[in-house]
Amino acid sequence: MQQVMDHFKELSGIPRCSGREEKVREFLRDWGARSGFAGRTDAAGNLLVTVPASPGQEQAPVIVLQGHMDMVCEKNRDSGHDFARDPLKLRVEGEWLRAEETTLGADNGAGLALAMALAEDRQLTHPALELLFTVDEESGLTGASCLEPGFFSGRVLINLDSEDEGVFTIGCAGGRENTVVFPLQFEPCPEPSLLFALKISGLQGGHSGVNIHERRGNANVLLTRLLAQFHVVAAIRLAAIAGGSAHNAIAREATARFAADRTEAPRLTGLVGQIQERLAQEYPNEPKLTVTLQSVAEKPERVFARHSTGRLLDLLQAAPDGVMAMSREVAGLVETSVNFATIREKGEELHLLFSQRSDKEYGIDRLSDRIAALARLAGARLLTGNGYPGWQPDLNSDLLARSTRIYRELFAAEPVIEIIHAGLECGIIGARNPGLAMISIGPTIQNPHSPDEKLHLPSLAKIYRFTAALLGSYCVV
Repeated sequence: MQQVMDHFKELSGIPRCSGREEKVREFLRDWGARSGFAGRTDAAGNLLVTVPASPGQEQAPVIVLQGHMDMVCEKNRDSGHDFARDPLKLRVEGEWLRAEETTLGADNGAGLALAMALAEDRQLTHPALELLFTVDEESGLTGASCLEPGFFSGRVLINLDSEDEGVFTIGCAGGRENTVVFPLQFEPCPEPSLLFALKISGLQGGHSGVNIHERRGNANVLLTRLLAQFHVVAAIRLAAIAGGSAHNAIAREATARFAADRTEAPRLTGLVGQIQERLAQEYPNEPKLTVTLQSVAEKPERVFARHSTGRLLDLLQAAPDGVMAMSREVAGLVETSVNFATIREKGEELHLLFSQRSDKEYGIDRLSDRIAALARLAGARLLTGNGYPGWQPDLNSDLLARSTRIYRELFAAEPVIEIIHAGLECGIIGARNPGLAMISIGPTIQNPHSPDEKLHLPSLAKIYRFTAALLGSYCVV
C-alpha cells in the first residue's frame, strides 16, 4: 500500500491535464525502464509498459492493466494554482485524501499508481502484464479511440478507472457531443445604461455521468434562468457570457455581463435576493450555491444586438439538461442524459456544448435530433463530434465469475455488479478487440472532476489486495 501512495504522490507533482500528457508519459516510461520493463508508444501517445511474468508463469495468459494518464484540471475560481507548473497540494482528512483548492486527480491517478505498484511487487506471483496507459480520456476518450491495432496482446483486461470499491462494472453508456454555434451580432452599448456582472458559484459540479441523476445544480442552466427573468423586467442587453469547464463536468460556475438602464438597479438587486431564496428551496443539496450581482465601472463598447439577446436567451432556456430517460431493464440506471456543459464566446460566435450519454443508440440519436432542431429554430448551426460506443455486458464471462469468487473469499461479502451511465474506455477498446474479456474496478472516489474530489484510502488498500489476488488466480499451478 505504501508503494501505491508513493507513486500517487509522484504523479501528483507532474502536469497531466487532458491533452498535455507529455511529462507524465515520460515519467511512466522512465519508471518502467528503471524497473526493467520495456515500453513503447503509439502515434496517439498511448504508452504500453510490458512486465515479464513471474518465474514459472511464462505460460499463463497475459493480463492487461489499463488506465488513463490525464486528469480533469478543475480548481476553485480564487485559487492561484497553475496546473501546468504547480504540484497538487495533498492532504489527508481521516480516511480520505484530497487536494487543496483543486481536483485530486485520483481519477485516474489512483489506477496508474495501483498498476505501477502491482508490477514491481516482488512478493506477488503474476502472469505477464501489459500496463496500457492511454491519453486524453477525459476530454473525449481520444487515446482509446486511436489505439493502434495490435498495440497490446492480452485477452483479459482489467480497467482501473471505476470509482466505487466493491463494485464490478461490466457495461457502460455510449456518448456523443454536439455544439450549437450561435452567430452573434453587436450594437453600440445604449445610453444611459449601467453594466452589471452576474455570477453563479458554489455549486458541487461533478461527473456528468456519475452524478447526473442527483439533481445537482448546473451553473449554465441557472445563469440562463436568471438572465431570462432579468430580461423580462429590464430588457437587458448581454455583453458577455461564459460557463462550465469540460464536456464531462457539471458546470460549477457561470458568469455574464449585461447592460441595463441605471434606474433598474434596485429592482434587479431585489430580484436576485428572491431568486436566491427560491433556488435554495429547489436545490437543498447545494448549500453553497451563491448568486451575486454587481455593477461594473467600465462600460463595454458594444453589446449583443437586441434581437440576438432575446433569441439567445430563448435558446438557452430551451436547452436540454439532466436525465432524459431511465432504464427499463435495470432499476435505478439512467438510460439517457445530456449535460449542458460549456458556454464559450469564440470571435463573433457563441458555442454551446452538449454532451449526451445513453446505453441505447436511439437515445443518443433522438436527443441529438432535438438539439439540432433547437439550433435551427434559433438560426444557429450544429457541429457534431465523434461519438463512442457503449460497452455491452457479458454476465456469463469467466472473468466476472472469477472476480466474484475471489472478492467473496477475501472480504466475506458480495460485490455489486453494475452497468454505469458514465463512459469508459472499455467500450471503445472492446469494440475494436472482439472477444476481449473486461472488467472495471477501482477505489472509492467521491466528487470526481471537481475540487471536492477525494479518495478513500482504506478502499485503495482493498483494491490492491483484490487485484493482486485476481492476477494470481491466472497463474499456472
